[in-house]
Amino acid sequence: MILRYNTDEIDNTIVRKLNINARTPYTEISKQISQEIKPLSVGTVHVRVKKLEDAGIIKGSTLIIGYESLGFHLIAFVGILSDSRESKLVKEELKKIPNIVQLYITSGKYNLFCRIIARDPSDARDVISKIGEIKGVLRTESTICLEESINDENRLLSNILQKHQNIL
Repeated sequence: MILRYNTDEIDNTIVRKLNINARTPYTEISKQISQEIKPLSVGTVHVRVKKLEDAGIIKGSTLIIGYESLGFHLIAFVGILSDSRESKLVKEELKKIPNIVQLYITSGKYNLFCRIIARDPSDARDVISKIGEIKGVLRTESTICLEESINDENRLLSNILQKHQNIL
């Protein structure tokens, strides 16, 4: 069952500010909202953030690693066709490969799709070979990412907040 959480201008402002910088102190958020909207205590900010977390709107805060700075310059997407009888085993084995940073169950040509991060083409080839060696993997197809054109989930949040003032 999906529960709908009705927000107000203050909730939306809290989400916007934390989305810009998840480490913004509640005291700073309290000051800004007190100046922009209406007086708001630090305790109230804390309570509202807790309610937004409980509703599943805010799911923690995230540290973003700059893998390129660590020497990992290649992103590849790998479509994986696996034997449906071995699906659970294949997923468990894929989880053991650290270069796989995302794994999705999909429909279409492949029943699994993953995103890998590698140092270079040789490193990517090694990762893709490991994937192909897993019992139950029937076929793989790889696509090397040449350029990341959009990586901005904030675009969606901004749109949601504009169109639905009181529903996140």
